[in-house]
Parts: sequence; structure tokens; C-alpha cells
Amino acid sequence: MMSFLMKGTNIIRLLKWPLRREPALSTHLLAEIPPEVELSDYRRLPSSYCDSPTGVLHGEDLKAELIPDLDIFFERLYEYFCAKGLRCIITKWIIEILNVTFMVCAIGFFFLFVDWDALAHLKCGVEALEIGEKPCDLMNVIKNDPLIPFTYVKMITIGSMVILTTYGIINFVKFFVKLRSTLDVRDFYYNRLKVTDLEIQTISWPKVVEKVVLLQKSQQLCVVKDLSEHDIIMRIMRKENYLIGMVNKGVFAFSLSCWLPGVGPAVSSRFHGRKSHLMLPKALEWTLNWCIFQSMFDSKFCVRKDFLASPSVLKKRLVIMGIAMLFLSPCLVIFPLVYMFLRHAEEFYNHPSTASSRRWSNLSRWILREYNEVEHFFRHRMNNCTLHSLNYLKQFPTPLISIVAKFVSFVSGGLAGILLILGILGESILEGHVFGRNLFWYTVIFGTIATVSRKVVADELQVIDPEGAMTLVVQHTHYMPKRWRGKESSELVRKEFETLFQYTITMLLEEMASIFITPYLLIFVLPKRVNDILCFISEFTVYVDGVGDVCSLSLFDFQRHGNRNYGSPLDSVKDMRSSQGKMEKSLLRYTSFQYHIIYMA
Repeated sequence: MMSFLMKGTNIIRLLKWPLRREPALSTHLLAEIPPEVELSDYRRLPSSYCDSPTGVLHGEDLKAELIPDLDIFFERLYEYFCAKGLRCIITKWIIEILNVTFMVCAIGFFFLFVDWDALAHLKCGVEALEIGEKPCDLMNVIKNDPLIPFTYVKMITIGSMVILTTYGIINFVKFFVKLRSTLDVRDFYYNRLKVTDLEIQTISWPKVVEKVVLLQKSQQLCVVKDLSEHDIIMRIMRKENYLIGMVNKGVFAFSLSCWLPGVGPAVSSRFHGRKSHLMLPKALEWTLNWCIFQSMFDSKFCVRKDFLASPSVLKKRLVIMGIAMLFLSPCLVIFPLVYMFLRHAEEFYNHPSTASSRRWSNLSRWILREYNEVEHFFRHRMNNCTLHSLNYLKQFPTPLISIVAKFVSFVSGGLAGILLILGILGESILEGHVFGRNLFWYTVIFGTIATVSRKVVADELQVIDPEGAMTLVVQHTHYMPKRWRGKESSELVRKEFETLFQYTITMLLEEMASIFITPYLLIFVLPKRVNDILCFISEFTVYVDGVGDVCSLSLFDFQRHGNRNYGSPLDSVKDMRSSQGKMEKSLLRYTSFQYHIIYMA
């Protein structure tokens, strides 16, 4: 690892980056620091025109008619690449509108119009003939006056429909607002990069970035200087890098019980000086993005001074958002409930073992993601790690559960097989009733139990080697806390790893529970961490010429953040290092990205 890292450091010059940070939350924090000569292009010395003009990024404002907001431009350039062309973008937009419409109709129909009590007592088929009733008419279970009587549950249902409809309308309007810029991006791909929608299906992202960098020889995208690959990626991931850094440094570690849904591994943080549990459900991530990252930058891509100087404003914003979510949580919880059912019901029915499949949690996305690692690269890395992660968890067999599961599988599978044979002899036999249920129902139930129980049975030929299995996992995740080393076979490591790689059904239920947990965090917990959040932003923010303020960890600055234990040529103050050598590991991945560009060139 060290030899490869040293090769990477030969590519990236170790420069002393001029800082635009000040001591945390003090008057000195707001003092102006004279700009120094900056060498943002980490791969080569800049030309004379690369020197920063006074006034930060005023150069972009002077020619705003070219590209008024480079952050948005590069983000949409990347979004267009991920969407694979204009037709796919339009089709995806139409499908999203249809999905929202279908969900609104489904919520209204099943929660308001269907009389579930009448449906439960409805007799059809053979049952209706046996008791002498007419064949059932399902229209009888549809209510004529769905809002009478108007109950609290119906009020929540209508509220959820209104929120979802509003969300759909906003997306509908947003598409047309963004359509002009999307067409401009398409024109940029076609006429400037010479990449058509057909070619974008197969071209790689490094190749696109390379074309953008080369284009600057003929067209200056940023008037301050020619942007390097590093500068472009830092612009795209400006906000994400801050969130990755905050999670890495334990800013979002809370003193919560380990049994609470969504709680992750325990970490120590210098901000509050004790071990706490990381927690970042999707609902909290959205809220933090809205309250912090969408409002902390000014028009010149620099952290606003009034944002750092007013912790009370951020506290108030978090509390107000928490109160709003508290009132809306009964309505909001219907969305994941209906979405989970519509998306996974057929899958669970035909493949019951899917319930015991595993996926990476939302928290793992920010623990395992590296600085300057764009989304599709990260997803590709995690997908490659899935089989190794499953194999690691198989290293912890539960003999008692396996023995019981074998018995349950044997009995339920045998009964399901007998019922299927009876159905072959005569399908009318399956219409017979036992304890008020026909044999069709028992066939489905026994078959489902047999499928799920077989999934629990441990492989008798499995070789127990947790250390070797974890080694393969770490090759992809690049995550190996010190407390895990030498303890790969321990229950502690297994439990902490399971918080990152969860059962699908568990993850979905936790996301639903997080809708109620997030208001508590926003009202009572996060306001106490506002000073920690602002301290992190002020201490880990660096101004880069032509880019603006970025998280200093994303610069791979070894003088400020280096850790010799992970191959850095320099050692920095302990509090300023990234946890678990994340910056050094990110450099290795980013260096391979650069080698990929050089190889293709």
C-alpha cells in the first residue's frame, strides 16, 4: 500500500494550500486573510493566467453569460452522463410522474375507497355456493362516500396524498425549468465534446472529464484558470465531500441506544470526547442537506461568513424543520409503506428468500464512500463487494437455528409437496377447506415457509475463515477500523458489519422508523451539535483558486492531514487527520482514476 501511495504522491504535488479558515466560532474566525499564490492544478504548474485575481471568483461573474454557475453546469454534465442521454432523461421524467400518480391513486383507493371489513367477510366461489349466496361482487366493497365518517386516519391519508401530489407537481415544473439547461448540456456534449447520445451509452466518465480538460485549450470554461480533473470533481462533489468528512470525523455520532433502528457502528469523536453511535438515515440526510449544505455557500462558492457566525440561526432552522417533520411524520410514513409494498410485494411473493437478502444501508454510503468518488463509481465498488460481504457473514453459522430451520424446512416443504400432488390428482381437491381455509392457501403458506427456512440453513461445506473473508471485503470497502483488526471472528465485528450490510426488509423498516426518529434528533440532539458542525466547516475548509471553498480533506493535503501510519510522507496534528486513513485511501482510488485517464489517452 505504501509503495503505491508514494507513486500517487509523485503525481500530486505536496503543496501548502492557502487557507481561508479561521479558529472555530470566534471573532478571529471572521477575519480576512490576504490571498497567497495558489497552485490548484495539482498535476502541473499553472500558466501565468492561473494566478488568482482579487475578489475570489469574480472572473466568473465578469463573463457570466458563458457559464454563470460552474457547479450546476458540471453537476448537470455528470447527471446527463449517468442518465445516458436526453431520451432517457425524458423517459425517466415521464415514468417518475406516472409513478407518483399511481402511488397517489393507490393510496386513495386502498385507504379510502376499499371497505376492508366488508372485504374480510366477503364470500366468493365455492364458499358462496355452500352457504347459498350469490356470486360475490367486489364492487360491493367500494365505498360510495369514502370520507364519511371523517376519521383521523382518513385525515392522515388525505394529507399524504396532498404532500405526494405537491411533490409530483414540483418535479413536473422542475423538469421544464431544467429543460433549457439540459438541452444546453446536450449541445455541449454534441458540439464541444463530440459525444452523441449513442456514444454516451458506452463512454466512460474519466474519458468525458479528459475531453472537458482538453476543451479548455480552445474554450475557457473558467476565466480564472484552466480547471484540472481534480478541480472538476471537487466542484461536483463539493457538498458530498463535506458530509463524508463529517461522518468520518464522528460529527454525526450520537449517544443513542444500540437497539434503536438505524444505529450504526460506535466511533470516538474529538468534538464531544466520547464514543457514540453513528446514525444517518435517509430522512436525516435530506434534512441536513436542506438545512446546512444548501445554505452555507454564497454565489461565489465560498462558505458564507454569516452562516459560520450565527449558530443560533442554524439551531433554529433545525428545530423548525424537526417540528414540521413531527407534524407531518404520520403522513410521510405512508410513502415508504406503500412504496415498499408496490415495489417488493411481487418479488417477495415469487421469491420469498428476497426478504433475507442484504443491501448496503444509507449510513454505509457515507462511511465507505471516499473523497472525490462520484456516485456511479461508488455503487460499482459496493456491488463488487456484495458477494464477499455475504460470504463473510456466512462465517458465523448458528447451529441451533440451522437445526431448527432444517426441521421447519423439512416439514413445511413436505406438506407443500403433498398438497401439490393432491392438486395434480384433482385441482378441485385444493378447493376443500381445513379450519376455514382452502388448501390453495395452505400450499402458498407452506411453500413460503420452506423457501425462507432453507435460506437460513447454513452450508455444511462452508469453510470457516472469517479473516480471509474480511480481507476480500476490505479490498473493496477500504474500511477496517482498528477495533476490528485481529477480531474478525468476534461477535462485535459481525454486529457492527451487519449495521452497514443489512437485511432488505430490516433496512426498509428502519427507514420507515427513521421518519419518527429524525424529528427527535432535529429538535433535541442536533442543536447541541451545531457548534461541532460549524467547527468542522471552519477548520476543514480551504479556498482553491477557480473552485471556491472545498473540504480540505478532498485536496489530499498531507501537510495538514497526513498520517504516516497509512503511508503519508508527512504527519499532521492528530485532530486534523482523517479517521482510519480515509484521505490516504481516497488518494489511492483517485490516483487509479488518473492512471485510467492517462492509459486511455
